[in-house]
Amino acid sequence: MYQILFSDLDATLLNDQKEIEPGTKAAISKLLERGAFFAVCTGRPLASARAVAKQFGLDQKGCYLAAYNGGVLYDPAKDQVVSYASIPIPVVRRMFALAERAGLYIHTYDRRNDTVLTYRNAPELEYYTKHTKLAPRVGMDVLETLCGEPAKLIVAGLSCHERLVRFQEEQAGWADEHLNSFFSCEEYLEYCPAGISKGAAVKALCGYLGIPAEASVAAGDERNDLAMLTAAGIGAAPRNAHPAAKEAADYLCEKDHNEGAVGEIIERFFL
Repeated sequence: MYQILFSDLDATLLNDQKEIEPGTKAAISKLLERGAFFAVCTGRPLASARAVAKQFGLDQKGCYLAAYNGGVLYDPAKDQVVSYASIPIPVVRRMFALAERAGLYIHTYDRRNDTVLTYRNAPELEYYTKHTKLAPRVGMDVLETLCGEPAKLIVAGLSCHERLVRFQEEQAGWADEHLNSFFSCEEYLEYCPAGISKGAAVKALCGYLGIPAEASVAAGDERNDLAMLTAAGIGAAPRNAHPAAKEAADYLCEKDHNEGAVGEIIERFFL
């Protein structure tokens, strides 16, 4: 019945060592051999998602990528961007100014190569680029160098979650007209174009492949996965998932991300 699996990367498909558990690797191979599809659906930029996909052989026929929380859909077999949603430059400038005024770190991305653009060096920048392996460009003039509209903004704080919550609430009046915001973890408040989410990616990629959304399964552990978990025919959460993700899920795994939760999901719904 189920024809495609959408999986988040960090703390869902990838373990704490940023690797895929061997049993899960084998299960993905079986899924693809049976003619089903596998889609990485991540908040990471496309360049970072592509690097992970290449590392683990998830760039072969039958595999797809939804990056930037669904803002960018990519077909690896064709090396083709299927769709790219973006944030208007005036909105980007306003968010940077507001975050700067609030004393919060903010960055966006150069559309050409997913370079991280931010005003100044900060612990949040080092933390993020170490995680994603992306290069930074720092300076008060970085927005002048943007090549096209970016796909996402992140307002971040390594130890100030309540300040991020307050910032989100204070900007909601105007920002909600242009942006969709959510937390992908305690440290990252993410802003995507209005209407963009991992749930929208489920519907868009299923439409691209001619698959009903009811024939999809989604796996995710965090708050930016909620729309994906509810848009898919079955939403599944690993044992380590945030309480909100567990509440949104139809299926709760016995295993966590270190033990092969995605492999458990594949065995349960595809094999």
